[in-house]
Amino acid sequence: FNSICSSRHSPVFGPAARTLAPMASSLEAAKAALGEQRFFDGVQSINAAVEAWEAKFTAAHSDLPASEKMDILRIPEEWLNKMSAKLTDAEKQELAQMFALRAQLLAGLGAQKRAVVDIGAALMLAPDDAALLKVKEAVEAKGVEEEAATQSKTPVTIITGFLGAGKTTLLNHILHESHGKKIAIIENEFGEVGIDDKLLNT
Repeated sequence: FNSICSSRHSPVFGPAARTLAPMASSLEAAKAALGEQRFFDGVQSINAAVEAWEAKFTAAHSDLPASEKMDILRIPEEWLNKMSAKLTDAEKQELAQMFALRAQLLAGLGAQKRAVVDIGAALMLAPDDAALLKVKEAVEAKGVEEEAATQSKTPVTIITGFLGAGKTTLLNHILHESHGKKIAIIENEFGEVGIDDKLLNT
């Protein structure tokens, strides 16, 4: 990823200048977190970087379409549709890199649907960027892996409750319902005299 505070950019003064240092440090922290697989920390850092980027962008433009603060993260595609005409090529590149980084961090957390949204936003800004297309492929592949892993797991439900709450009645209903599923029950009953094992109609 290109550094946001690269010397290629023109000097910035005023309120926008105060956002550059925290934006750059948050971005570097997010990159480091991705490399170390600290995905939750990375998402927090990239969110802070995007928030600082939005503050810089808002300070630099006085005639922006109406939007709520942090819409850039909540509804990125809608935000981009509103603001794309105001974005310079450099701003598009910066933002695309941040969305791509956020997508990778979210994919690492297992938030595949949201990761797809973010890499989609990045590609709205730079549709022909080969690096972003590779990130998209990686995010989608991660989603396929997660789905396959989920399907191979055995779902478990724990039923607890006070005496007379209806636990055994519920279990009997599940056992006799025609749902086509195989059910295994592990019962952990306290007390000297077992009751539920006699009440369950297996």
